[in-house]
Amino acid sequence: MSSKSNIVWSMKELTESLKGRQHNKFDCNIGVSGKRGNGKSTLLFKIFKAFKKVGFKQSKHQVYSRDDVMKLLSSQKFGFCWDDEAINSGYKRDFQTQGQKDLIKLITNYRDNFNIYASALPFFYSLDKDLRELIFIHIHIIERGVAVILMPLEDQIHMKDPWDSMMNIKIEQKENKRIENNPDLQFRYHKLTTFAGYLYFGEMTKREEATYRKIKQVKRAKVFEDKIAANKEETFVDKLYRVLLEGKLSREGLIQGCYLEGKSYSAVVSALNQRLKSENTMKTVQDYIIGSLAKKNNAPSVANSQVNTLIPSI
Repeated sequence: MSSKSNIVWSMKELTESLKGRQHNKFDCNIGVSGKRGNGKSTLLFKIFKAFKKVGFKQSKHQVYSRDDVMKLLSSQKFGFCWDDEAINSGYKRDFQTQGQKDLIKLITNYRDNFNIYASALPFFYSLDKDLRELIFIHIHIIERGVAVILMPLEDQIHMKDPWDSMMNIKIEQKENKRIENNPDLQFRYHKLTTFAGYLYFGEMTKREEATYRKIKQVKRAKVFEDKIAANKEETFVDKLYRVLLEGKLSREGLIQGCYLEGKSYSAVVSALNQRLKSENTMKTVQDYIIGSLAKKNNAPSVANSQVNTLIPSI
């Protein structure tokens, strides 16, 4: 067995390394991956527990939405962000969305805030590529209580991928084939080019787990409530937008529609104008309403009696 395979980090060594990185004014972006139930959140709790005396507050820093991640990273220095379900903030299939682009820009632009940003992921490569490249340490949980520490290759001039993904894929395939031929063998993680050592960690206490679950329950519920509200708002605006383009929306109909749905007239008009702008339309809501009035004799506008059938209930 090679000496490399014997490298084991203690939790204290890991957290001291993070403290040193902050002290030396570097950002600390961490990715923790592993199967569901293997202890990603437990490990992150163990890491952040070491920072309680220097400002870590679980109720504040344990978050579940991209917006909360961005608020924390932009508003604090030498602070913390525990992104407990990073699939909600950095999923690679969302790479074209504006929110994802904003997150990447924010992490890059605010790197001199020297925050410790740690994200829990089911699979490291489900994270957006640009976000992966901003991570300085990847911890993969092999099984509950056992993890492997991986670090990107440094001082690479020509290689674009600091995680040496293609090479490590080949190594992983070779190891899996080796185990397939002999199930008694174990995966040799130290063969990976980014291998930095192993880490062992314990469970939360019952009290710690209860606190964690309470925060998770409350904050996740808030995230889903916000999503539902956003979807309903989008449905309302979408419906109005279609009717507006058809030239069937009168000012009176728009006012009553907003009143019936409890929406701000000015906010809805602003949302419609933003939609028109995003579609590279040179017109405004007022232009379309004037147009609909001009067509009054040829096409019915949204009269007060019709507004309920055109605008879905929220």
